[in-house]
Amino acid sequence: MLCNVAADLPTLPTALDNESCVEKGLCPIMPTKSSHQPRHIYYEVHGDLKASQKIVLVMGMNFTCSAWASQVQYFSKRKDHVVLVFDNRGTGNSNAGAIEAYRTSDMAQDTVTLLNWLGWNQDRSLHLFGMSLGGMIAQELCLIVPKRFKSATFISTRCGSELDWPSKGAWEVLVKTSAKKANGDQGLDLYLNVLFPKEYMETVVEQDTLLKSDLREKLRNCHRLPREQAPIPFMGHFYAATMHHCPHPKLHRIAADLKPAKMLILTGGSDELIPTKRSLELHKNLPGSELVVLENAGHALIFQLSEEVNTIMERAIVEGNQAFKLVP
Repeated sequence: MLCNVAADLPTLPTALDNESCVEKGLCPIMPTKSSHQPRHIYYEVHGDLKASQKIVLVMGMNFTCSAWASQVQYFSKRKDHVVLVFDNRGTGNSNAGAIEAYRTSDMAQDTVTLLNWLGWNQDRSLHLFGMSLGGMIAQELCLIVPKRFKSATFISTRCGSELDWPSKGAWEVLVKTSAKKANGDQGLDLYLNVLFPKEYMETVVEQDTLLKSDLREKLRNCHRLPREQAPIPFMGHFYAATMHHCPHPKLHRIAADLKPAKMLILTGGSDELIPTKRSLELHKNLPGSELVVLENAGHALIFQLSEEVNTIMERAIVEGNQAFKLVP
């Protein structure tokens, strides 16, 4: 399948399947200050450009769109489905732009600009999935353009009502990787130990050392490809995630504005980065939402349990479509 690429666009590698890619490019994002240069958001579209089932996948902190590889592979092959993935500002092929504090509301506006750039601006036409920081950005999207969505799924995320200090392992990852004290496979192994439950990693090592190498390689692809992230945008993402705050009244507004869209909160019961209780809080304050807790899953459940997660995501799409068929 040929992929539409602007003639002057250089080859921008990702770990995603070129066979399913039908369009990719750089979307210009105008700066908030006239003295700043515009940034560009890299995006890829996979599947059928004429499909009615449009899926928007928003990735989390410091990871590229390649982290959605399993979901892109699955949904791009479904009949009448098309998938949009992109690198958030400062990751992958998207440049960081001006040195400034990142906010989830601004990153959501980046996404709205991209959706408009692609012509994905019809009412009740999109299925939204946000992972971790991407789930926080998804909350802001639901405040800005709620009427565009038929379903919204928030994965391993939080609303920011309280600041949860990272676990010892997560804090070690942040300090050592940002200070470049842990590089290469040593840094990747630190990530593995906080993204996946300890019991899962022990099973991986016991059953097949090659499986751990495979996990490390997948992580390398979605964190380091096409280039290693610079320290300033790395901290920009951390700041955005830490400072995100979508208070309960805004969550109630999201639920009211999305209605009757499908709302689903998905989390792992062994998440070391964002406590499971934060998903319970989201569910409580999004009336009409569904909560799914995968008990033995960690933060990176889209990797750990990709088949199960894909099935849950597909159900959210189906139920989102059905909700609007029932509207008189």
